Amino acid sequence: MKKIFYLFSIVLMGSLVASCHLNDMPTFNDSDAFAAFKTSSMSITEDGGTLNIPVSVTSLGGVATTVSYEFVNGSAKQGVDFEDASGSGTISFGAGETLKNIAVKIINHPGVFTGDLNFSVKFKSAGDVKMGASNTCAVTINDLDHPLSAILGDYTAKGESYFNGAQEWTMSFLKDASDVTKVWIFNIFASDSWADTDTVFYGLVDDDLTNISVPLGQETEYKYSGTTPCVLLGFDGEDGWDEGYLNIAIKNGGKTLEFIDYGPWLYIPDAGSVNIVYGGIVCTKN
Repeated sequence: MKKIFYLFSIVLMGSLVASCHLNDMPTFNDSDAFAAFKTSSMSITEDGGTLNIPVSVTSLGGVATTVSYEFVNGSAKQGVDFEDASGSGTISFGAGETLKNIAVKIINHPGVFTGDLNFSVKFKSAGDVKMGASNTCAVTINDLDHPLSAILGDYTAKGESYFNGAQEWTMSFLKDASDVTKVWIFNIFASDSWADTDTVFYGLVDDDLTNISVPLGQETEYKYSGTTPCVLLGFDGEDGWDEGYLNIAIKNGGKTLEFIDYGPWLYIPDAGSVNIVYGGIVCTKN
């Protein structure tokens, strides 16, 4: 029986190999040549100067073509926040050229808070080739004049974990997309990478830039067992509190942040504690 199956397999394989010659493999020729942006989104700081947005032409024989493009204003306005560095609205590819850039000059507004601005550039025509699927590129201009810029960024945090003793880790303070009084704190604990950004918590900064108040009782996006969020508590050295605030003192113009009163406690109701850090965490800006 095994031999019969073996012989049948040889015949079957032979017929499959023979059938491969019945249909030609699909081919790519210059009638299929296309132009496309290399990436669908890019970003640059407002003082970044010129942004080069790459455009490619894919072909076999090296088709020459001229691609025309246009800008679409968003919160960033052409002539106010950016301008076409070439001014032509076109880029020409010679035969065999496959990659060129649309150069965009970013207009800086130093000392003026504008918030992050955005615009896009899209193809009007791909000339003698087809327009690829990636025919629009979205651009974000990152503002450097945020009112909370002094405390935004990465800090080296040092503190004592209830479970693991002395710890040193990176804690990040990130701006909110719309509220200039709010910061988001990533990795507030010495070890919460298991839930990544799902354990980010927000704090409110006072007008004098001297204190960050982090409301207790915040729940995480992360769900334990897919159902139960973790809760941010305050640890006073003995007990956990779900009302009030974690207060973080802003010192040395934002170079140092210090947790006073409470330390952070990450708690899962009806399950237990994930992490607890004593008060007195000191964060030094990187």
